[in-house]
Amino acid sequence: MPLVIDSPQTDAIELGEIIEYLHDENIDTSDHDQMIAAAPMLKRLSNNRSFLGDMALDELKKRTGIGNGSNNYGPQVIMLYAPTKRQQTFFLRANFWPSNNDHILRASGPEQFFYHHPHDHSFNFLTVGHFGPGYSSNYYTYDYEDTAGYPGEPVDLKFVEKSSLSEGKVMLYRACYDIHDQLPPESMSISLNIMELTVRGSVVDQYGFDVERNFVGNMINRMSMCSLMPVIAQVGGENAQDYLAETARSHLSERVRFAALKAMAAKQPDLETTMEVFQQGTRSESALVAGWAQHKLTRLESLRA
Repeated sequence: MPLVIDSPQTDAIELGEIIEYLHDENIDTSDHDQMIAAAPMLKRLSNNRSFLGDMALDELKKRTGIGNGSNNYGPQVIMLYAPTKRQQTFFLRANFWPSNNDHILRASGPEQFFYHHPHDHSFNFLTVGHFGPGYSSNYYTYDYEDTAGYPGEPVDLKFVEKSSLSEGKVMLYRACYDIHDQLPPESMSISLNIMELTVRGSVVDQYGFDVERNFVGNMINRMSMCSLMPVIAQVGGENAQDYLAETARSHLSERVRFAALKAMAAKQPDLETTMEVFQQGTRSESALVAGWAQHKLTRLESLRA
């Protein structure tokens, strides 16, 4: 489970102080020890019981910030400090966690808040319970290096415990290791986070899991390069098809390779030729590509039957 970091600090700081600290100390958020070293500052910020409400009120009065382009996460998140400098490896945010009794959860559904969706993260983040009883989680760990990442792949999930992110509790979620199945808190809660902002979050896969049957469910993070593959497959010319074939064969990222293969399959005129493309994919040296291709092929075979 995430590392629980003893943080007995009782004094409070302003938002600007933790931002200055993170910059001055050049904190490497991909390093566990450096994130742990930042825990006392995050706890001190959480001890400031007025800064978040003041910030939200100020933004609402200006009618900016929370609802504009500076917040890419939606209504669950307030961006406290966005990336502003070159080579910055962190950003700060506040997350709101509604309970089952809150209208926003009933209206939007639990999936919008990742409740009941066991998942890992492709980045580190340090979190503190700032307000309310905090969401609870069933915590697991797994071995990322032994996981290819295709749907239905068996994975050795190790259950650790169930606990809540209570007020003042500081935890470090470790990339590609800690899994949590989040559950709604008993009442509205808020957490504050120092988030890793490195290339890892963009190129390393993040997974959803089936913890009842111990297998990988799906990939849940986005990769912009992959989203362009279907576009060029459908509207690109011969050069685009050559590019897709070469990408599917040799790209360094296994996930990009499969995205190219899937785009090629979608371009085919009928079910049989579509299946032929995925059949080729099942012979890939990449366990991820082969596993995903077999997953797609099995679904198509069920349609043909």
